[in-house]
Amino acid sequence: MSKLYNVAIVGRVNVGKSTLFNRLLAANKAIISNVAGTTRDRNYAVCTWKDLDFNIIDTGGLVSKAIDKIDKAISEQALQAVKEADLILFVVDSKTGIMPEDTNLTKILQKTKKPVLLVANKTDNNRARQNISEFYKLNLDEPWPISAASGVGTGDLLDEIVKNLKKIKKPNVKRVVKEDESNIKVAIVGRPNVGKSSLINALLGAKRLVVSSTPHTTRDSQDIILNFEKQKLTLIDTAGIRRRSKKSKNSFEKQSVEQSLKTLKRADIMILMTDVSKRLSWQDKHLINEAQEHGVGIIIVANKWDLIPDKDKDTINEYTKYYQRFLPFITWAPIIFTSATQKIRLKRLLTLIIDIYKEKNKTIAENALGKLLKSIVKRHKPSRGKGTKHPYIYTLKQIRTNPPVFAIKMNFKAELHDSYLRFIENNLRYKFGFSGTPIKIVVNKSQNTQDK
Repeated sequence: MSKLYNVAIVGRVNVGKSTLFNRLLAANKAIISNVAGTTRDRNYAVCTWKDLDFNIIDTGGLVSKAIDKIDKAISEQALQAVKEADLILFVVDSKTGIMPEDTNLTKILQKTKKPVLLVANKTDNNRARQNISEFYKLNLDEPWPISAASGVGTGDLLDEIVKNLKKIKKPNVKRVVKEDESNIKVAIVGRPNVGKSSLINALLGAKRLVVSSTPHTTRDSQDIILNFEKQKLTLIDTAGIRRRSKKSKNSFEKQSVEQSLKTLKRADIMILMTDVSKRLSWQDKHLINEAQEHGVGIIIVANKWDLIPDKDKDTINEYTKYYQRFLPFITWAPIIFTSATQKIRLKRLLTLIIDIYKEKNKTIAENALGKLLKSIVKRHKPSRGKGTKHPYIYTLKQIRTNPPVFAIKMNFKAELHDSYLRFIENNLRYKFGFSGTPIKIVVNKSQNTQDK
């Protein structure tokens, strides 16, 4: 496996770390907000500059003395990034000058004995540029004046990053964060506080993400690589999605939710996380509809199973029936009852992901589909819909995979009832499986003059 250098961006809150992260990547990957503590987890992405690939790690605001649990967890994430880094970008605010926390962080970084580039951000005006000389007091070599917002000086900074990295012969990090096309991409979505980040931490066996009972602890969508049975999975943690009416139009929460929904467009499989101790909502239905629209496989995870009291052999059946009554249109999606904190059925969940991915990519032979079509029509002939002719189905063929798409060829000026298309889909599932996989059926009409 190839190795990449790690470059960690650290600093106190609201100095522009995430803005710099996005600027170096030339992409809006991290959520930007004036609210302190918007970034909480480590956010990885691959940057390429002058033919050199390296990981950029965005971090939350690093504080030397954390007050609450979330601040402590954020600082732990940032310190882990420092530990992994081959080069550290220490970002300070040129407009405010040196703050006490900057001095404290300098001492922490100096103890690592790792190369540090002091980045003086927000040099957008003459006054800010005049303040740069103050940062020499930190004894971290010459500060690099930039404006992450406008891009001024960031090209020179990238040149300096590459220059410093090439001096390092052996990168510390052994993993490649750049996404592989062979990876199974799994989006973990759901309402706030259902256990999405806890699940990822449990699967990884490490505190990779900040976990808290406070709603919307996760803000950025995170891509995390996991190896399971010789298969690479890209786990995508997302922000909790709740009712739109409760969100401010300009809040970072709105950005988080929009980013979460976008992850479904590139996911192979969606894990819909739910809290089994609470009732399902219309939002859960909305997320499933979004997944189906984009052809994404679906696994329903009923988390916090350990909180259900007095369980017996019939308890799972009772809860399964409730989920199926609430979501009758996706009875083909498996439901698994887990506990992220107690690590219940997590291996089974990983196995399900791989199984469903195989189902999504399954190819059915044309002759097998022909036999199935004959059987379907023999048992239940299609009735006339809105068309002027009685429907006659010539062929049933598979035209693509991931997700599976089947094409029906029928006579011109005829129509099929939606119920008959569902009947065909149900027969496809009964005969060939496709568990956890949405199926699409398209209708092509023959314009042959001899149409029946």
